[in-house]
Amino acid sequence: MSGTNRQSSAQRGGLRPSSLVDSQLQHLENVVEFVTRGDASGAQHTLDHEYWEKRIRALEETHELINSQRQRITKLLARLVTEAQVGRQNRSAA
Repeated sequence: MSGTNRQSSAQRGGLRPSSLVDSQLQHLENVVEFVTRGDASGAQHTLDHEYWEKRIRALEETHELINSQRQRITKLLARLVTEAQVGRQNRSAA
């Protein structure tokens, strides 16, 4: 068997099926929600916006997404932008 048969569809130039993205989207939503709301003590965690945006964009580029998944990605990206703006305001006010 050659190694090329084991390549993912994304590596061969095709997109992965949308059915494979839901668990990854859920993970990203959980991380962004946790970090943006802070923990019980009120401490805010720092969020590497660039890293998480790259992760989200990678899903967008490698999977055949259905409309509801595209909407989830749009909401995640908007939340990251909002969080970045709030973070900049908090740093400049301090």
